Amino acid sequence: MAKTLRWPSSLRKQANQIQAKERRNSFKIYGLCLIAVLVLYFAAKPYLSPELRFYVSISGILTIITVIAGRKSLSSGHKRDKLLKGLHGELLVARELDRLPEGWFIINDLVVGGVQIDHVAVSAGGIFCLETKNWNNAGCDENGVWYRFHLGRWLPLDESPAGQNINHVRALKNYLKRKFGLHLKIYSVVVLAYPDGKFNLKSRVVPPGESRICLPSELRRFLLQHGGTALSPEVIPKIARALAKT
Repeated sequence: MAKTLRWPSSLRKQANQIQAKERRNSFKIYGLCLIAVLVLYFAAKPYLSPELRFYVSISGILTIITVIAGRKSLSSGHKRDKLLKGLHGELLVARELDRLPEGWFIINDLVVGGVQIDHVAVSAGGIFCLETKNWNNAGCDENGVWYRFHLGRWLPLDESPAGQNINHVRALKNYLKRKFGLHLKIYSVVVLAYPDGKFNLKSRVVPPGESRICLPSELRRFLLQHGGTALSPEVIPKIARALAKT
């Protein structure tokens, strides 16, 4: 099996940070709600009977806290679920990469040159920079224009996953040049990782940079059959371990 030097972690950290932040915000909101209800209660107290005061104050507290806390909870849950959905895709691809044979080195979730890269695979056949998209539907034409299926029609996207990954490739290439003085070709791969996704892909090799589009089930076969620039056995672990330490 491949040697995985780092597993994905950043999305889970982000999700946990969102949950903690929203929890702190909820306590602040509870305090503000309580203060608002108390102010209203004492302002209306001279005009209400004792029984009515009790029911009005309890109803006000419960209504305000329920509405605000519920809205914040849904907002927090949506953000966290979206991040964890992305994490699920990254873990799926990371497990596929981990099943590559001995001689492959896998580094997941690294930051190089100010950009976050989902996966890097290093072997004698070359270096592969992988971007994972956990989309349930996508399309791409031969010109590299990407589409998402929304409300019954395909809509073009302003940002291309292939273009995004080429920026990652460039950052990785610059890092290896500075660190090792190497001028290497790095291959761009976009993995559409949604398990039940439906994809309308006219081409599996798209611009910019001849980015290869893969599903998780196709990934290992593509990497193993790819005839890229050979790296010496001595330099492969050095590159991989240097990337894992970034």
